[in-house]
Amino acid sequence: MIGQAARQVAISLRAVGSVFSNPEVRKLQLAWTASSFALWSFAIALGVYAFNLGGAAAVGVAAMVRVLPGALVSPIAGLIGDRHSRRAILLGSSSLAAIAMGCAAAAAAAGTSEAIVFALAGLVTIASSPYVPAEGALLPAVVRSPQELSAANVAHGAMDNLGFLAGATVSGVMLATTSPEAVFALAAAVSLIGALVLLRLQRDQRPSYATATGTRGALHEIGRGLAILIADRDLRLVGAALTLLVLFEGAADVLVVIIALDLLGLSDGSVGYLNAAWGIGALLAAAPLALLLERGHLAAGLVSGCLIAGGAVTLPAIWTVPVAAYLAWATLGVGYDFVEVAARTLLQRHGSDEVLARVLGTLETLRFAALALGSIAAPALVALFGIEGALIALGAVLPLFALARWSALRSFEIGSPVKETHFRLLRANPIFAPLPVDALERLSRDVTPVEVAAGKEIITQGEIGDSFYVIESGEVEVLEDGAFRRRESVGESFGEIALIHDVARTASVRATTATTLLALDRDHFLAAVTGHHRSHEAAAGIAEERLARRGR
Repeated sequence: MIGQAARQVAISLRAVGSVFSNPEVRKLQLAWTASSFALWSFAIALGVYAFNLGGAAAVGVAAMVRVLPGALVSPIAGLIGDRHSRRAILLGSSSLAAIAMGCAAAAAAAGTSEAIVFALAGLVTIASSPYVPAEGALLPAVVRSPQELSAANVAHGAMDNLGFLAGATVSGVMLATTSPEAVFALAAAVSLIGALVLLRLQRDQRPSYATATGTRGALHEIGRGLAILIADRDLRLVGAALTLLVLFEGAADVLVVIIALDLLGLSDGSVGYLNAAWGIGALLAAAPLALLLERGHLAAGLVSGCLIAGGAVTLPAIWTVPVAAYLAWATLGVGYDFVEVAARTLLQRHGSDEVLARVLGTLETLRFAALALGSIAAPALVALFGIEGALIALGAVLPLFALARWSALRSFEIGSPVKETHFRLLRANPIFAPLPVDALERLSRDVTPVEVAAGKEIITQGEIGDSFYVIESGEVEVLEDGAFRRRESVGESFGEIALIHDVARTASVRATTATTLLALDRDHFLAAVTGHHRSHEAAAGIAEERLARRGR
C-alpha cells in the first residue's frame, strides 16, 4: 500500500517536472523564482529595518506602506495586461522593481529619513503590481493541456517557495552579519536577473478585441474585472478564498517578527530563518499537492490547506518555545501552498483570456488591501488579546471559511485528464480560442473521433446539420452545388453554418485522403459557442465570411 502511494506521488512529481520541457513555461518559472527571491528578501529586510526604528507598530506601518499602493494600481495593471504584450509587461515590471529596490538600498545606506525608504518600498510594489496579473494570464496560453496547467501551477508554487526559501535564508544570514540595506541591494540585483530571463520569452500578441474600448471608456474597462468577479459564482468563491488567505498572510508576516523578537527573544536573523521554515514546508507540500491536482481534487487541496494553515499558526500560542515556532511556520507553508496553488489553478481554468488579467488585477487589489489590513490587524490583535490570543484568533479564520463553504467548493472537482492533442486542436481553432480552459476541457471530453476513408462524403449539401468537425489528420475538399471550392487540412474546421443559422448544409465535404475528424454534436457546440460572447462572435464571423464567398 505504501509502495503504491509512493509510486503515485513519484508519477505526479514527474508530471510537475515535465512542464520544464515546455520552454516558455520554463522561462516563466525561472523568472518567477528570481522575482520571488527579490520581493521576499526585500520585505523581510524592510520588516527588520522598521522594527529597529520603532518596534512592532513600525513593522505594521512599513508593511502597510509597502503593500497599499498595489491595491490602487492593480486594476490598471490588469487592464494593461489584457491590452498589451504580457511579455513586455513582465519585463518592464521586473526592471522597474529592481530600480526602486536599488534606490531604497541607497537611501537606507545614506541614513535618510525612514519615510523615504518606506515610500520607495511603496514604489517597489507599484512597479511589481503588473507582474502577477500578466504572468497569471500568460501561463494558461502557453501550457499544452489542462493537466499541464495544474502541474505548472504546482511547479510555480515550488519555484515561488524556492525563491522565498532562498530569500529568507540569505536575508537571515545577511541581517545577522550586515544590514537591511545590503539585502535591499541584493534584491535589486536578483530582480534584474529575472528580467534577463524574460527577455528570452517569445513575443506574444493580444487579439484585436483586447484594445477595443469603444465609447465606454477606460474606467468601464478597468471595472470589468471586478464586475466579472462579482457576477461569476465560481470566480467569486475562489476570490474570497484567496483574499482571506492573503489577509492571513499579512497578519502572519507581522506576527513572525513579533514572535521571534518579542515572544521568544531571538535575534534579528531568526526572522529570516522562521520565514525560511515556511519556505521549506511549502516545498515539501509539492508532492502531496501534485498528487491531489493530478487527480483533479482542487477543492480538497484548497480546503485541506485552510485547515492545515489555521491549525499551524496556533501552535506557538500553545507551546511557546523556538522549536514550536519553526515547526508551526513550516506547517504553515504546507497549508498556504495548498490553498494558493489550488485557487490559482481554479482562477486560470475558469477565467476568460480576454479579461483574465483584469480579474487577476482586481484580486491583486484585494490582495494588497488584505495584506495591509492583516498587517494592521496583527498589532491590534496583540494589543487586545496578547501574542498568544492573537495567534489563536488568526488561526480560526481559514478553517471557518473552509467548513462554511465546503459544499460549494466541491463543485470544483475535475474529471479524468483529457487528450492533449484534442485540447490543443480545439484551442487553436479561432471559434474556440476565446473560451476559458475549463470550457475547452469539457469540449475535449465531448468530441468524438471519426475515421473517414478517402473519397467518402462526410456531410451532404441540403441535409440537416447535426455536428461540427475539426480535422485532426488528413484532408477534405469542400463542394458547393457540385463545384470545388477549397481544401481544408489539419486544424481547420467545417459545419458551423448549419448549426449557427439553423439551416440545411450549404456545401458538401468529402475526404480526399484517410482522415480523422473530431466531431462535436449540435448541442455541445451551441452550448459552448453561444454561451461565450467572443466565441459566438468568431463563429458568426466565419459563417458570414463563408456565406459571402458563396454568394460571389
